[in-house]
Amino acid sequence: MNSDQLKYFLAVARHLNFTEAAKDFYMTQPAISHQISELEEELGVRLFNRTTRTVLLTKAGEMFIEDAKKFLNLQEETLHKFRAFRSESILSLKIGYLSGPCKTFLPELINKFHRYHPQVDISLYRYGALEIQNSMARGECDIYFSMTEDILKEKAYDSKCIFTDSFCIICRKDSPYLSGNVINLEKIAAEPFFMLNQKKAAFTVKAVSEICKYLNITPSVTGVCDTIEELLFTVESGLGFTMMPYRMKYYLQGNLAYIKLEVPVTCSISAAWKRNENPAALWFMELFDHELMLKR
Repeated sequence: MNSDQLKYFLAVARHLNFTEAAKDFYMTQPAISHQISELEEELGVRLFNRTTRTVLLTKAGEMFIEDAKKFLNLQEETLHKFRAFRSESILSLKIGYLSGPCKTFLPELINKFHRYHPQVDISLYRYGALEIQNSMARGECDIYFSMTEDILKEKAYDSKCIFTDSFCIICRKDSPYLSGNVINLEKIAAEPFFMLNQKKAAFTVKAVSEICKYLNITPSVTGVCDTIEELLFTVESGLGFTMMPYRMKYYLQGNLAYIKLEVPVTCSISAAWKRNENPAALWFMELFDHELMLKR
């Protein structure tokens, strides 16, 4: 039993499909099936019930999921711990991030990395979307977390998509146009509308414009805010409403309601890092990949 086999097992358990799991590792279906069979033989139990149409976890397979995750976590922690001993010099790691969408995962990831690598001096830089583009062009940070469309503009970085998000309307919980989790679009569209500064959040502003066209509404833009904090504060103060990515609800709860919109417009957040330069950046992304895999 090896760590690769455990990763393959978790992928198949997640997809319940050998072909889809194989795609995660750029393998063929027979190759990953063979690895799972070897794992089952070593454990002496069947982890999956396979038919020509379905793949289902057995009772043993369901029990083995947590054990596999614990084993991989221990392996990752040990690996990072001894890397710290191997590195005699103090390394630095500069991380640039877009605050709103990164709140759900980045603080815990940085905290774990800091525990594993206390010899790495971490500096954090909070940027707006446009500021991240400019910073990437100057090569100021080792790793960036921002909107995928902005990340992909810089070809000197490797990148990875983290998640895709829907958009939502944000208003006060006591809005007269809100009933349960349903918003009266026609009526709220006539209320004052606040949005982010286009110079600092071009993609979000463009996406909101597309959503309004799709919904056939024309909000009355009353004010433009430079920061997410200012925007949400304005809405919570009852001065109007806004549209933002749905995960913004994790950034600030307060007296705000987040009503998800069923529209074809989405956004995504990606990570970008410099190639073959700072070993600390590669360690961070290895930990990131490991955590991402376990949470899928």
